[in-house]
Amino acid sequence: MKMRRSLFPSAPVALFLAMAAPWWSAPAGAQTTATTAVSVSTTTLSASTTVSTSTSSTTTTTRNGALVPVVGVVTGGAESVRFSGRAKVSADVVTDPDFGGIPTVVLTIDLSGLNGVGASTGATYATSDRAIVQRRLTAADTVQYNFPFYRSGAGAMAPSLGLASFNLSFNVNTLKLTGASGSIGSP
Repeated sequence: MKMRRSLFPSAPVALFLAMAAPWWSAPAGAQTTATTAVSVSTTTLSASTTVSTSTSSTTTTTRNGALVPVVGVVTGGAESVRFSGRAKVSADVVTDPDFGGIPTVVLTIDLSGLNGVGASTGATYATSDRAIVQRRLTAADTVQYNFPFYRSGAGAMAPSLGLASFNLSFNVNTLKLTGASGSIGSP
């Protein structure tokens, strides 16, 4: 006995696959990347630009990175703590192609490169804080936020607080970070 199957069940599947194929295949040349590196005094800056193209709009993301020397003293608490080291600052500037708004800067600040020393005991203090902040792109921006730190070897259950402050400058035409400085203080 021969069984005849209808072609109908496979026809909708074939039609769906034929219609969906353009969404699966993105243009091969849709992304371009350019990279530059600049060293300004003791702050090291780097930048790269990625352009992503879709059928409706073009989004540009400029990735900027900086190793920023940071020093400062947090007073109060059990003892004053002097911090020094380098903070990693990453600034991704993203354009808004759909509405033409002001580009957004997504800042990632990593303070794990900082070390602290207690003024009276000489004890070492550390932080592993990493903050992510979104801002509108401006030529000059100051970012301040509180960060936890703790005595090395002690638990991180009762941290002290310090204030990290970063002054950033951007070229609003090229979307690149052009300068960065940082300091530590008391909240």
